[in-house]
Amino acid sequence: MADLTTLGVYDALKRFFPSRNDDFASDYVEELNELRDFGVTQGEQLVDLLQRRCAEVIEIDQSPMNEAEIRMWTEDCGEKFVADRLRDGYWFSYPALFRIALELEYGATYRAYADRRDGLEETDPVSSL
Repeated sequence: MADLTTLGVYDALKRFFPSRNDDFASDYVEELNELRDFGVTQGEQLVDLLQRRCAEVIEIDQSPMNEAEIRMWTEDCGEKFVADRLRDGYWFSYPALFRIALELEYGATYRAYADRRDGLEETDPVSSL
């Protein structure tokens, strides 16, 4: 088994997801660290995970966004971005598809991890007393 590298993460994403989603520059260092935090250290482990979750991730990527999501994306990325995505029928770039796969695989554990990573973790008022 080969140790997973940033290039290995990118290569695995390219293998499972459409090239049109490869439109956001990333060095995949954060993604590699996230995988390691969840015990995924070998390329074959990532391939197995993506193989299990690929169809569901693509289904989520191609699902229609509601009006609130469209407004949010328009505010964040601009009207042209949203118009192009609506026309082409997909939403997410490789790093987001990667994180959707992790959320599907690890559920609430990954969501809590992501909230901590993003500084969104709520403090427990009882434990902070």
